[in-house]
Amino acid sequence: MIPTFPWPHGKRCAVAVTVLFDDGLDAIARAPDLAERAKSFSVWEYGAARGVDRLCTLFDDLGVKTTWFVPGEVAIKNCDAVATVAGAGHEIAARGVGFEDFSTLGRQAQKNVLLRSADILAEVAGQRPNGFRLPRGLWPRHFDQVLKEAGFDWSASLNGDDAPYVHSSSLVEIPVHVELEDRPYFQFNFAPAFPKGLGRIASYEGVLHNWKVEFDAYHQYGCCYVLQVRPEMIGTPGRIFILEELLQHILQHDDVWLATGGEIASWTAQQASTLETGHPLNIFEHYRKEQGRD
Repeated sequence: MIPTFPWPHGKRCAVAVTVLFDDGLDAIARAPDLAERAKSFSVWEYGAARGVDRLCTLFDDLGVKTTWFVPGEVAIKNCDAVATVAGAGHEIAARGVGFEDFSTLGRQAQKNVLLRSADILAEVAGQRPNGFRLPRGLWPRHFDQVLKEAGFDWSASLNGDDAPYVHSSSLVEIPVHVELEDRPYFQFNFAPAFPKGLGRIASYEGVLHNWKVEFDAYHQYGCCYVLQVRPEMIGTPGRIFILEELLQHILQHDDVWLATGGEIASWTAQQASTLETGHPLNIFEHYRKEQGRD
């Protein structure tokens, strides 16, 4: 099968390894009482204590450059760790300041949070971010325009494709998918059960198999494979070997472009073309117009 997206240097597909360094802000946003539960919350504290170093060591050993999404409050709290990650050549991207739900904020408030997050990361990491991932909540109407106004060039927040595309504002979107995320497989807490209703601690062999199968399919179709991992989830002694074996599998292919989010976005912007009528983004816009929601 011939890939339909033109990757650089004749590569067949792209791979981006992304790290969500939320340091528990994501958990507290969904269950505020966790902040008062020291035992339960320690699950999320493990990432900063052990997972970050373990990930950095693995990436350095394999020569893999990655993209880390870091909320502003996490960068302030873990300034040395974030500076070390950036100093190792990894890209630092934004994820709000305090894990905000941007859909509850007005347009100017959204922009203010984005600018504040960029200022914090620029000071801590020594690089001003141009990439963003939505912390939680819904994607606000015209949010791509707000991101561009705040100085961002790309987002990795939406799910409606398996190759990058460009919003009408010229913001590049790098789609992500939950099956390539570690949290649904590994997040676990006995009491209270958190989050309720999810499966508990998947088989390591099963997770590795899933991620390899997904990569093989993305490779065949010429898509953009975006892995999403968290220091507190994938960074344990056993699970880090899942990631290591996956990356070794990917690195065996010499026709794969292993890149940061910013590199993929920059390339996509150069290849930009109008979205086809049937693209999910256009279908959604058409639906809104039919419903009189413009």
